[in-house]
Amino acid sequence: MLDRQRPAPSATRVFWCERVTYRTLEADEIAEVSRHMALEPAETIRFIRMNVRALAVGLSPLERHRALSWVEGGGCVGALAALHRGEPCGLSLSHGDAWIEWTVRPGIGLPVDAENLPSE
Repeated sequence: MLDRQRPAPSATRVFWCERVTYRTLEADEIAEVSRHMALEPAETIRFIRMNVRALAVGLSPLERHRALSWVEGGGCVGALAALHRGEPCGLSLSHGDAWIEWTVRPGIGLPVDAENLPSE
């Protein structure tokens, strides 16, 4: 009987997006953290755009203009270009008394082989 070895799993480029909401504009106390992983830069930018659009109604007029300019203009295009170059990108907004930051970092992900996961 031959012992066949499986090929080593290949690394995949991934994009890690983190949204951190701080309780105050001074960004000293974290209220909430959410994370999202994507395989394509455009997917990550879509995730941020959806988040920002959902918040836009509750933003001050100046922040709403800034947010929607990023979502529909050069900000998201620049962020997408940065991710394609392998560079991180981000966006931050004030929302009432809170401060929200989105950061995206390109990284490496390894595929998970379900056969090798520990059993419970």
